[in-house]
Amino acid sequence: MDCYDLAMEMRRANPANRHDSDVPKGSPDHRKSRRFSDHSQVTFSCETVNGNGRLDNLSLGGAAILTDAKILRGEYLSLAIALPDQNDAIQIELAPVRWVKDSGFGVEFIRMASEPQLRLRRYVETLELASSRAA
Repeated sequence: MDCYDLAMEMRRANPANRHDSDVPKGSPDHRKSRRFSDHSQVTFSCETVNGNGRLDNLSLGGAAILTDAKILRGEYLSLAIALPDQNDAIQIELAPVRWVKDSGFGVEFIRMASEPQLRLRRYVETLELASSRAA
């Protein structure tokens, strides 16, 4: 089973993995997770591209990545996000590209192991706390 087939199977099995286009724009469920500004370094790869960039924003469900690499919407990437003050990068096993712009692209996190998922959750909670303190 290739990455595309796996992603389609996961979307059918779990509605939380649906594509943004499955939800009408402006609806309360359009964005499932709050996004936070973050500039951590990220590397990404798929069958056709290996690249690096930096995060523009991050949530529990995905990220916007700034890069010069040419990525196509619909590519399925694996990611490694190097968070501050952490020795090991957070590995995201499967992240489809949901949108592309000149300066980067957005991905949805649809598969990662439980330990990296917990580390990501803790990091996003620190961003949320910092954001609420700044407000």
